[in-house]
Amino acid sequence: MMEQGSGIKGRRRERIRSLLDEQTEAVPLPLYSLNEDTAGFKEWGQPERREPVNEPDPEKLWKQNRGGWMDEEDGGEGGRPRFTAGFVRRAVASVLVFGAVWGIFLAREPWAVRAQAFITDALSNDMDFTAAQVWYETHFNGAPSFIPIFGEEEVPAQKVSASHNLSAPLEGSILRSFADTLYGVEIMPSADSSGSVAVKSVDTGRVLSVSKEAQGGIRIVIRHTGSLTAEYGHLTGTRLSADDWVESGDTVGWMQETGDGATPLLFFAVMKDKTYIDPAEVVSFD
Repeated sequence: MMEQGSGIKGRRRERIRSLLDEQTEAVPLPLYSLNEDTAGFKEWGQPERREPVNEPDPEKLWKQNRGGWMDEEDGGEGGRPRFTAGFVRRAVASVLVFGAVWGIFLAREPWAVRAQAFITDALSNDMDFTAAQVWYETHFNGAPSFIPIFGEEEVPAQKVSASHNLSAPLEGSILRSFADTLYGVEIMPSADSSGSVAVKSVDTGRVLSVSKEAQGGIRIVIRHTGSLTAEYGHLTGTRLSADDWVESGDTVGWMQETGDGATPLLFFAVMKDKTYIDPAEVVSFD
């Protein structure tokens, strides 16, 4: 009986040992595991501390990669866009457009005539932005601020340097015209002039020179406004000297009667841009 009981106990112990071994092998792995740097119990409940992340500066990144982006746009060759390639493309496009317009103006077809009229109108007339301004005001309650011409009040144009007729140097008539000399005119004083005849400045200006003529008279050269230079010749006397300033109507000099009672003729010439012109074009003679 004792041997039978001990055999049963032995079998039970073997059975229990085998069950324990099976459970040990079937134990699943833990679903969650703690990291090695898990905070201790003293830090629980405190806000989580995160290290600042250094993000790249977009402007600096753009400057660094700008060359690469430009290379992609330009075919990937060189650090900067190729000037020659761009110039060639623009030149070819310009030649094509010019050739097309030239061909249209050579054609005599009805469609070509209409195209010619359209091109001529587009190149000769100013563009009217009124319709565009009305559309913007209707849909956007105002004109766009990035177009300066919208919303501006029209200011009448004023011509600052308007040309004007100069006053005559003296009262008289032209005895020798510009066509005879191609240099200047000779003016005879009016018949009621007697004794000394005063010669006036035709406009504001600066005296360039005062010199003696070969015939014995005095010649004065004055630089006037509007790129005009006037010469007053055959004068008997003057009080002006180089670099003097005169106003319109100021006395330039005078002409005195000769021994036979005749008054000399006034020589008057006008130069514009180093070319002599007819004084009658800029001076009103009676």
